[in-house]
Amino acid sequence: MFKELGLMALDSLRANKFRSLLTMLGIIIGSATLVAVLSLGNALQSQVFERFVDLGTRRIAVLPGDPQARGARDVPGYGLLSIRDYQALEQLVARHPDVFRTIVPEVSLRVQARAGNSSVTSTVVGTTKDYQLVQTVPVMYGRFLTDTDDQQTARVAVLGALVAEDLFGKENVAGAIGRTIEVNGKPLQVVGILRQLGGPFSSDQRILVPVSTARLRIAGNQDLPGRGLQMSSILLNLQSERMVERGERLVTSTLRATRNVPDGVIDDFRLNLPTQALGVLAGINGAITGFIALVAGISLVVGGIGIMNIMLVAVTERTREIGVRKALGATDGDVLSQFVLEAVAISVVGSLIGVTSAIALVALVGAAAGLGVAISWVAVGLALAFACIIGIGFGYYPARRAALLLPIEALRYE
Repeated sequence: MFKELGLMALDSLRANKFRSLLTMLGIIIGSATLVAVLSLGNALQSQVFERFVDLGTRRIAVLPGDPQARGARDVPGYGLLSIRDYQALEQLVARHPDVFRTIVPEVSLRVQARAGNSSVTSTVVGTTKDYQLVQTVPVMYGRFLTDTDDQQTARVAVLGALVAEDLFGKENVAGAIGRTIEVNGKPLQVVGILRQLGGPFSSDQRILVPVSTARLRIAGNQDLPGRGLQMSSILLNLQSERMVERGERLVTSTLRATRNVPDGVIDDFRLNLPTQALGVLAGINGAITGFIALVAGISLVVGGIGIMNIMLVAVTERTREIGVRKALGATDGDVLSQFVLEAVAISVVGSLIGVTSAIALVALVGAAAGLGVAISWVAVGLALAFACIIGIGFGYYPARRAALLLPIEALRYE
């Protein structure tokens, strides 16, 4: 019986192809939007997260405190990071090899770099050879910094890809190795060029030098009274992403003790955690995806209203047919099932067309944008499930109206 009703529903769709297509339009658009948005949204989120992984999700950055923060202490050099802080954290890393892999300093300076007639404003970062373990700085040409460079206060530099292009030209980047540039008037020999990564947090526009070179040859003496070298930040590399919370607790307690921060007083330093950025990104992506999915849901509801409208018209057009069926022994349940199945058939077929269109669109966009897009089968399942629910929900009233028709009145209907 159910099979026969299903075949009758499909026959009804074929009998009015154009009208059925127009009725399905809202369902097609809603289903296609839902599948396409969730699939592309997941792919985009994966790409962004992978980029952040490349830039360091196993890292804690210690930054100077905000002197304007509420509760800040009125002391000279409040919040600034020094070599004493670095040494305390260095000992912490040595005591907890299960949590931390390594620690590196950053001494950042805005500088004017020049090579021949070309010049560029850039950021010099004084650091050590272990910087490669904390940040993603793949060397494309030449080499990276070494311990010997730092020990000898060597006049050497590793250039970010965009800095090298600005100073030597895009076609001459490889030939920059061994050349000399001037940074704030101080000569430095180029020993390495980094591969371009892109993004606001990469080293594409930086010049990396030994920390001793940045301190003594470029910036001059930046030592804080009684505390040693002033640092822009201190980076700690973690053993895994699971160690972020424990690493945060250890770093916070160590620095508060080293810097004599009293109980009840806010930290005079800041920690930049990878989970913070990833959480914000996930929230933004989820909000945007959810909003567009909501719009797709509204489109599905509008499509359901169209189905109800057409089914009411169908009940009116087929009143005599209903009367004949009832006169031949069809029950109210039989008539109800027939019209509900017709509504579900319209909704599900429309959803299948929308899903198929979305899969083709997602594949096309993924190929054009170079994204590894995977179809969200959860979205496909949701689209088909919603289609069934909408077909039943919006088809029930017209079907119930048809089922309650009295046979004698239906037969006399003109």
